[in-house]
Amino acid sequence: MKEKFKAFFASIGYLFLTILIQLVVSIVGGIAIGFYYAINGVIQMENGLTLEYEIDSMLNSILSLTNIFLLISSVITILALILIYKIKRRNYKEELQISKTKSVNIFYAIILGLCCWLFNSGVLSLVEEAGLFSSQFEYMNDILAPISQGSILISMLTVGIVAPIAEEFLFRGVIYNTLKRKISIKWTIIIQAILFGAFHGNLVQGIYATLLGIVFGYVTYKTKSLWPAIIMHMVNNLTANIASFILGDYLGGTLLYIIFTVIGTIGMVLLIFLIRKSNTNNEEKIMNFEGFNNLN
Repeated sequence: MKEKFKAFFASIGYLFLTILIQLVVSIVGGIAIGFYYAINGVIQMENGLTLEYEIDSMLNSILSLTNIFLLISSVITILALILIYKIKRRNYKEELQISKTKSVNIFYAIILGLCCWLFNSGVLSLVEEAGLFSSQFEYMNDILAPISQGSILISMLTVGIVAPIAEEFLFRGVIYNTLKRKISIKWTIIIQAILFGAFHGNLVQGIYATLLGIVFGYVTYKTKSLWPAIIMHMVNNLTANIASFILGDYLGGTLLYIIFTVIGTIGMVLLIFLIRKSNTNNEEKIMNFEGFNNLN
């Protein structure tokens, strides 16, 4: 039991490290922008601009660079985790399952990522339309608003490609590997998914990110490769990102949300079944969930 707790708290440590990196990058970036406006503030005010205008302009600049801060912190996170494995003299590619997988797994991952987006957008839109958790939806929208600002290409690069790689490297890679060394695969999938949900910092995203974490974790377990989860995450985020830029806050009416939910649900169930069927040989040694009862 002691080893299980050590694995759990080690996972928490990796999560806090990632949060710390994001916080430091944001603070350093904010300070740099603040210095820039402080240096140029006198000149601007000589031209008739007020201090209030300068502060508002500075804050808008910081918010507009949210994607850049996220991009930088994501890259640093990946490099920091690799460095930790190097220092420990462990093969991160082997342990984190950064290995080739079947072409069919990549194909399934692409479709499954799209189905995840359909399910999430459909369910969340129905819940929001019903007026439930309105304050939580408002809070989530405030958090996500800066990400939709600026260039769509930068947003797609950050939110759709680099951030998913960093998050999968952390959750389905480092945390997943840390947990599965000491506890059952079933609890590994559940715990890493809960931590993935908590990482998003708000109730709405936390709930659906936890569900996604379970799907991503299960696919990682079945395929014995990190790539399908990365592909799914990318497709989900890119689809959400593109839809947000093209359609804004409006996707359609209640009927469309229901269609999204139904198609997404059926697609997720079908694709998970197909992934399980095409990777049956990967689970033989783990399917009995040895050690699961030892958690109780």
